[in-house]
Amino acid sequence: MLDAYALLKLLHVLLFVYWLGGDIGVFYSAGFVRDPSVSLEGRRMALRIMQWVDMLPRYCLVLVVPVGFSLAFELGLVPISGVVLAAIWVVGLVWLANVVAIHHYQGTARGEQLRRIDLVWRVLVVVAFVYSGFAGFAGRGFVHANWLAAKFLVFGLLVFCGLMIRVRGAPLGPALRAVLATGSTPEHEAVIARTFARTRPFVLAIWVGLVFAAYLGIAKPALGY
Repeated sequence: MLDAYALLKLLHVLLFVYWLGGDIGVFYSAGFVRDPSVSLEGRRMALRIMQWVDMLPRYCLVLVVPVGFSLAFELGLVPISGVVLAAIWVVGLVWLANVVAIHHYQGTARGEQLRRIDLVWRVLVVVAFVYSGFAGFAGRGFVHANWLAAKFLVFGLLVFCGLMIRVRGAPLGPALRAVLATGSTPEHEAVIARTFARTRPFVLAIWVGLVFAAYLGIAKPALGY
């Protein structure tokens, strides 16, 4: 007979693996995209690879929420009902569908509208998880273990870092499209190099945060208890 809890744990681990591994793949591919010594065709190919691989971490970030809540529910660490858990899954799947739609409609007015909706939603997610994490440490709210409260804070930080990558990386798209369309110029290459440098600290912070979150889930330290 299948063990639902074991399957949830396996899925949680796989989400971590593909999130971190995908992020590293994106980072490596980006090195070829930003390198002016690489041919334009080589940079186009690297960009296509980077954009495809980048979807894996995006999907994992979304799915880790309902999966994580399901694990916490099974452990009795979040006093929510089955109905609330089902609602969390519905919200998570709607969010996932929106992420898929953004990629599908990329470069269109509809895609931009969906992207703005996603941006606002992620700000709300950051606020909700950070608040829930601090409330858990204070003995309030619905998070009944300090290590889980810490994971809530880390997840809020991860989403925040993703938002900062979007904000600080905004000049990259126009500059890169111009280079790939009309050829390299010192001005455009400077924008590309500067943008990657501005976003790199947040990429590295995501890696550190993911590893720390994995440690919290494995060790379940008392953190004050």
